[in-house]
Amino acid sequence: MEANEPQVIYGRYRSKIADPTTIVLSAQKGVSADIFTDVVKLFGHNDYMAEVIELTHKTINKYQVNNIKFSPIRSELMLKLVALYHKGVSVFGDRSSFINWMSKSAYGLGGYIPFDLIKTSDGIDLISDELDRIKYGDTA
Repeated sequence: MEANEPQVIYGRYRSKIADPTTIVLSAQKGVSADIFTDVVKLFGHNDYMAEVIELTHKTINKYQVNNIKFSPIRSELMLKLVALYHKGVSVFGDRSSFINWMSKSAYGLGGYIPFDLIKTSDGIDLISDELDRIKYGDTA
């Protein structure tokens, strides 16, 4: 991935993830299935991300080729993941450190691995809240 690619991806969705209300309203309209490719570029874990949104790669490809939008629930998860990535890299300073943190047991998340929590909107919120605590030094 090119150095500025995450910023390009973030810029593509910035207006849809400005705040929680905007995410909900954008998700209700559905987002292009192309967001899946962008989320995989950000986080990696291609097969796991397909599992997160409960679709096969064949179905995702069909959606992308036929310009079918994701359902509101899938759209919300994908949009929240873009926002989470942006926040995580901001807190940790770089992609590598953030992805490393996402892959290991997190004390502030009850010992759960953050990547294991991204299958639900509330799970993403828990991770986001923990990133806020880390950012402000409240990790105890």
